[in-house]
Amino acid sequence: MITTSIDQQGLREALRELKQLDENAIKDLRARLRTDLGPAASTIAGSVPVEPPLSGMNNAGRLAWSAVRPSVSFTPGKSKKTGNSFLATIKITGKSKKGGFEMAELAGSRSKGVTASGRAMIRGLNARYPMVKRGGRFTYAKFRELRPQIVKVAIGIIKDTTDKVNKRLVR
Repeated sequence: MITTSIDQQGLREALRELKQLDENAIKDLRARLRTDLGPAASTIAGSVPVEPPLSGMNNAGRLAWSAVRPSVSFTPGKSKKTGNSFLATIKITGKSKKGGFEMAELAGSRSKGVTASGRAMIRGLNARYPMVKRGGRFTYAKFRELRPQIVKVAIGIIKDTTDKVNKRLVR
């Protein structure tokens, strides 16, 4: 099994130096990550069904189903929970402020349901869209499939950016 690792402390220090040297370099890095990882995010979002997975989500209520929107962000810094540095985040969210997509994506990942209606909803979702491990119903499998490409593209962008900055420093 091959895993990719990045020295997070070194990356944070490099980003701190980068920010001091050239504000535009980080802006360019963010823009390139959004542009180059955008197609992967759209592919992942395309794995979400257009029609609601359950008939009870075909309404305008709190758990209404809506189309999804992909986004890519770059956030250097520490996670309060793990201490890790975040690089690029691909986020898939419902277009409306309703919680139908988020609920259906992860329902049953932590528990089998607390109420009878919650257990019935999880059974219905599992029958139509089985949970992939604890990652999610719709997007997780496609993300796992594209993950090696995503990592390769992100590392390439970071290397290109640091090479450009190094060239400027050497002058």
